[in-house]
Amino acid sequence: MGLNNMFGPILGLIGGSSKRWRKASTCERLIKKLKIRLANQKSRKIVIIRQSRADIAQLLQISRQQYHAALARVEQLYKDECKLSAYEQLDGFCDCVHENLCYISRHSSKLSVEVLEALSSLIFGASRCGELPELHSLRNLFRQHFGQKFERMNVEMLPGNAVNSRLAHSLNTAFVTQDVKLQLLQEIRSEFTIHSVSLHQEQTNFIPEIKKV
Repeated sequence: MGLNNMFGPILGLIGGSSKRWRKASTCERLIKKLKIRLANQKSRKIVIIRQSRADIAQLLQISRQQYHAALARVEQLYKDECKLSAYEQLDGFCDCVHENLCYISRHSSKLSVEVLEALSSLIFGASRCGELPELHSLRNLFRQHFGQKFERMNVEMLPGNAVNSRLAHSLNTAFVTQDVKLQLLQEIRSEFTIHSVSLHQEQTNFIPEIKKV
């Protein structure tokens, strides 16, 4: 499928937006502020993730009774790691919009696939990240310039949206499968040199051992 066919519906929504964007300078200021907030959020999340991994490793080392406690904790760890990934992706989309702001301001009806994806993903991210007020302000600017239909298509991920699939996955962690949790536990065991056995043994209350070095 060609790119024009793939993004045909969403390109049609903004095809008539040829007026110059008078709020481009406002968008630039918001992007700069958002990048600062993203940097702070990423730093905090990294600290939380590092501590969570250490806590889970400690639980695995204590006794068999703590295995299920570790399994419960690993779900939140996975969500935190996904959110960190989302922050990193949003930061990249900010760069894309900022680098192309002059072109977006003058040629909104002829956006490249990369710019369209960045705009769409930032709108989608705003609907899932309440802790990023500048991103919400950007979403409002985009809605005013590109229209409510463009916004709705990306927020609701309607057919033809241009939201980045990796970002959508990172921000859709309402349900974490058992396989994902077990895989993350395996990573933590390796990171902290905890002796590993089969997943079947884990689920039947095996007692983790510390590898002596």
